[in-house]
Amino acid sequence: MYFNYLKKYFLWIFSILVNSFGNFLLIKSNMGSGPWIAASMGIAKSSHLQIGVCTIILNFLIYIPIIIISKKFNFLKLCGSFFVAYIFGRFLDFFLNLFDWFTLENIFLRIIIFLIGDTVLSAGISVYLRLNIAMNPFDQFLQTVNEFLIPDMKKANLIYLGVPLILALAFGIYNGFDFTGIGFGTLFMFLLNGVFIKFFHKKIPISIEILSPRRYIQKH
Repeated sequence: MYFNYLKKYFLWIFSILVNSFGNFLLIKSNMGSGPWIAASMGIAKSSHLQIGVCTIILNFLIYIPIIIISKKFNFLKLCGSFFVAYIFGRFLDFFLNLFDWFTLENIFLRIIIFLIGDTVLSAGISVYLRLNIAMNPFDQFLQTVNEFLIPDMKKANLIYLGVPLILALAFGIYNGFDFTGIGFGTLFMFLLNGVFIKFFHKKIPISIEILSPRRYIQKH
């Protein structure tokens, strides 16, 4: 049982790493990032903070509507969420700093890197949504909207991505109409990421002994 717990937590940390690496690829593709990262990039440009730090700030703020919608407040869950947010933000800044030299000019390479990044991102989100240990508030917001307001994941994803898109546009206007992080890729993700996440729910199986170690032991 304990080994299965270790596997579950290792997979959880790895899924956060995968998520942050996918976002890093999206930023480097310069085709447009996900609305949450685009909003973070807008904040970073206006405040001169690192993008990862700005994602942590946004994670803190988005927890407010999560509490309002779910009508629940769990301090331990809150701590877990911000732990995830911190890890994600630091992983993202790590990749951005490590590969600061990495730039792409060729449009075809940028498209390829974008598609790889979005695929990696969606796979990471799919895994740690199902592990359900602790999620960063961005994805907890998606789960909360899906659970309490909109049962259809594809429609819930539109709300999940629509809120930060408005923020990204607002900061773009504030930054002199410099819409950093917003592009064709943003629209692509806005419309299709819910489908991708649903796809990986089916294509990346997670065994019951990892999802529910205690229940698995009780049955065996």
